[in-house]
Amino acid sequence: MEEPKEKEIQNIKDILEKDQDIEVTWEEATKAMWDIKNFARIAYELFAEETKRQDRLKESPKGFHLDDGGSCSICSGSASKENSWFDKYGLKCMPCQKAINAKIIPGSISKEKESWYSKYELASYFNIKGTDLNRLVKQSFLKDRIIPSEKKKVHFQIFLIKDNKDVLPPKKFLKSRTIKVMHKGEEYFTQEPWYEFADEKLIKRLSKYKILYILPEMLSKPIDSGRLLHKQPNPLFTMK
Repeated sequence: MEEPKEKEIQNIKDILEKDQDIEVTWEEATKAMWDIKNFARIAYELFAEETKRQDRLKESPKGFHLDDGGSCSICSGSASKENSWFDKYGLKCMPCQKAINAKIIPGSISKEKESWYSKYELASYFNIKGTDLNRLVKQSFLKDRIIPSEKKKVHFQIFLIKDNKDVLPPKKFLKSRTIKVMHKGEEYFTQEPWYEFADEKLIKRLSKYKILYILPEMLSKPIDSGRLLHKQPNPLFTMK
């Protein structure tokens, strides 16, 4: 991979300083440029692999197992060899694929990530987890869909927005933001969840969703999800 050129480093330095309203050193800008180059390399490799899979899909339109595999596009679990299936909806593990075949879940959710929440996202966005989540499902406040495992236990639990249209808002309303924090006397960057900086406009937008009315109870409980700390803001996630 080619070394970043001085012009490229200067350009990313100018963009970051303007976008983030912070002073960026030459070393930080150089690292950011390397990050971008590495991301571009990975993106190209993924594109090349996806092209091969799409070519094979033309020969086997109903789908096929993948020897190399990867992560399931629904549950993010391992999906390779006999525990994989690749078709027009992408790569899935077999429990998720069987749930699609059985019409427990629509195949489209593998690509339409904004159309549903996982139980982990409910914890991240709203601090709903554990016994609270179970209670809200039992009360039919939240409607879930269960993807069973091979042993008929719970493999994965999802919440389609169309099943919960009066309760769960679109994810696009709940974007986090990058902030600067102090940790052990040093400056770091981390992600701040939407509810820590929500303004009146956002609250008004969310007021038609019932989730808003249980948030005071949920957010009054311990929030135990840790934050990832970074020495520099990653340009891939902070540039507008």
